[in-house]
This record gives sequence, C-alpha cells and structure tokens, in this order.
Amino acid sequence: MPADIDSLAAWADAQLEAHWQTILTEYRAKLDTAYARAGDMAYGTYQQLLFRPIKRALREAGLGTQPPLPGDFSQSREWGNADETHQERWMWSVVRGPDGTPLGTLVHIVPHDHSQFRIPQRPSIFGLTQTDLPDIEAALSELSAHFAAAQPFHEWYGGYLVGQKKS
Repeated sequence: MPADIDSLAAWADAQLEAHWQTILTEYRAKLDTAYARAGDMAYGTYQQLLFRPIKRALREAGLGTQPPLPGDFSQSREWGNADETHQERWMWSVVRGPDGTPLGTLVHIVPHDHSQFRIPQRPSIFGLTQTDLPDIEAALSELSAHFAAAQPFHEWYGGYLVGQKKS
C-alpha cells in the first residue's frame, strides 16, 4: 500500500477505474430500485459498493479515513448543467497513518444524474496534502471555479429550506 497521498490517490483511482462499471452492471437492478424508492440516495448505495474494497485495503494497511470514505455529504459541494443530467459532487476524507498522523486528503469526484440513476462518466479520486477543512476547501477552490462557487451541502440545504417556508 502506498504511503504518500499522491501514490495512494493514484492507487485508489485505479481501483475506481477498474470497478466502477462492473458495480453498475452487477448491482443495476438494486440501484434502479433504490433510485425509484429514494431518489438520489441511491448514489450513496453505489458509492458504498464502489468503495468497499478500497476501505478494506486501507484498513488492512492500518490506514484510517476521517470522515469515512467516500466523505461527509453535508460538507460536499455539487454543481452541474441546467437540466441536472450531469452533476458533479466533490467529497473528501483525510487519511491517517497507523499512528494517527495525517497523510493527506483523498478527494472523490462523483458524477451523477438527477433525472434517473445514471453515472455519466467514471468516478475519480485525487490527493491533496492539505488536511484541515479550511485548507482543503481553499485548495479545492483554487483547483475549480465551480467548487469555489458552490456552497457546502449543509449551507445550500439550509437556504433551500428557508425558501420553501417562504413559498
């Protein structure tokens, strides 16, 4: 198991590349049913299936993640096209070594569709050396103007609820 965050991210990204379509094919009926019943929560089911072997390998190597992979939905940010058929959500987890020392952050990019259960392109992972939330958000904002313009989910949703009460 690679010890530096860039090598670890490359390894994890290769795992996603190798398995993302297999998971979609193997669990298609389950994911479609989950989407019909719970909407976008089906993407959480997909991510849990996709990340299961990565999480197991990290655990076996004595590495931990906080929050657990794929990341904290409430801190994540999302953006996409006007008809919401190609959205992108960025989530992240800080990786810690066996002694608890932070090694860096794994950032997970989740492409998805709000009109049906569909992954429009392969999910991916990259690494950051930053490990504190303000530094992670600043680094991601430098990498992506879309990220910088998007609100963390918990802020967006709070604003959405306030708007619903006014209607």
